[in-house]
Amino acid sequence: MNPNPNTDPFRQDLFQWSGQGPFDLLDEYQQLISIEPDSITRGRVAGHFTASALLIDPQASMVMLLMHPRVGRWLQFGGHIEPGDHSFAQAALRECREESGYPDIEIRPVPIALDRHSVPCAGAVSVHWDVQFLATVDHTAERIMTEDLHTRWFDLEHVTNVIPELDPSVDRLIRAATNL
Repeated sequence: MNPNPNTDPFRQDLFQWSGQGPFDLLDEYQQLISIEPDSITRGRVAGHFTASALLIDPQASMVMLLMHPRVGRWLQFGGHIEPGDHSFAQAALRECREESGYPDIEIRPVPIALDRHSVPCAGAVSVHWDVQFLATVDHTAERIMTEDLHTRWFDLEHVTNVIPELDPSVDRLIRAATNL
């Protein structure tokens, strides 16, 4: 069995989103996956795709963020594409469930933003080509934590007051979510 995900569904995702949002980087994302099929895996040290989701409550009044253990900042839930993932949305949903502890999360099928950023990854500096979604969950639902992570719900309207040095990509993602 091939340990890497099949690139075709991810390529289809990127090409079907044309015209479905203000995705400034979409052409570059489409080029990367077409030229570098291994960009779907973390094995491509020069840069690879990741998937993430901003988790909000159904009323869009609260947002849950994760204090990233390596980065040391409040971020949305997300990570690398794994062999069992068959789409960017599925990868983002899996990461969101694993990191938040909520099993019953709903995710929008089309991302709300694309963000490319340099990060330390696997002992080297790499570029994450992140596909960012919006997900919802009832914040009073039962959580089943499988990872020891620090998470917290914030008032969506005032999160920048509570976290004045909010990561710029998270700030853009929150603004995109509130403009839907």
